[in-house]
Amino acid sequence: MSLRAIQSLYGSRIAVRCFSRSVVHCQEIGGATGGESGVNTNTSQESKNDTESGRPLIPKSLLKTERGAGLIISGDLGTGVVSNPQLDRLRVVPTLPTFYGGNPIHEQNLNHLNAVLRKYINLPTTVVDAKAQAERKFISYEEYKERLQAGTRLKPIHHKELTSILHRLRSIEPQLMPVEVLETLDEFTKASNVLAQKAQKAPTLDEMGRSVTDGRRKTSKARVFLTKGTGEVIVNGKPFMEYFPRIDHRSRINYPFQVVSQEGQFNIFAEVVGGGISGQCEAVMYGVAKGLVVHNPLFKTRLHSAGLMTRDTRKVERKKPGKLKARKMPAWVKR
Repeated sequence: MSLRAIQSLYGSRIAVRCFSRSVVHCQEIGGATGGESGVNTNTSQESKNDTESGRPLIPKSLLKTERGAGLIISGDLGTGVVSNPQLDRLRVVPTLPTFYGGNPIHEQNLNHLNAVLRKYINLPTTVVDAKAQAERKFISYEEYKERLQAGTRLKPIHHKELTSILHRLRSIEPQLMPVEVLETLDEFTKASNVLAQKAQKAPTLDEMGRSVTDGRRKTSKARVFLTKGTGEVIVNGKPFMEYFPRIDHRSRINYPFQVVSQEGQFNIFAEVVGGGISGQCEAVMYGVAKGLVVHNPLFKTRLHSAGLMTRDTRKVERKKPGKLKARKMPAWVKR
């Protein structure tokens, strides 16, 4: 509140407001009621409260005014009036910077989310699939309204503004997600989803610096150990050339390294069971792609574009009774 606004409200007299931890006093300078003893009592009480709260003290020369007299504010306000101890006591600083807005707590939440977003705006993002959205659900409009206790002042558009920023923060690459962003998202996530998120663990390297991943294709299952090396490949204890003699099978296993330009930078140790030679080589291929993402999460975008992060679920269709194969019928003979 400006000084001229104070003058228009109180006229030529200014009420000295003493805010403390337990007592709120409103004493008019040179009060029209009460004797000198009452003024001294209130003055000692104010000094005690001022000492506790650390507020500026009023000089005694200003407190010793004649009975019925007031502090006169002239029309010309100079720069020295602003630093007057009596006027300093009139300034009340709100707890929230958004105190004078329609929804101070909501606006404070938006300011915090925007600050976090500006801090990590340059981190790479990814597309949030339906599974990730189901695992982490943000609070609804009714829950947010009950948390703020804002009544009719909180509109659905306010909740939409909040969730739009939260979705943008959630799109950051999970392997590079900062702890501050995770804590901010957990603050506006439903309690059941927070427990589910904590139960899941992101794949990491083991104590030997290896990534341990699984790959599947048709009826084949592969367990792949990927580590930094010179490009050596061992499958079921046999050399690469011996286990996969065909060049097209070996090229499928090397395809993930070609996508991210990492040929000859990793060693592969794979254990494969089930299926034929074609299904086993593709099972190893999918396991290698997952292992590269564990070593460097930034590879995930390129591998996903190449179709290596989603396994091929096609299988051989079962044979039907009365048919030679799944759909082939025996030759029809007229006689």
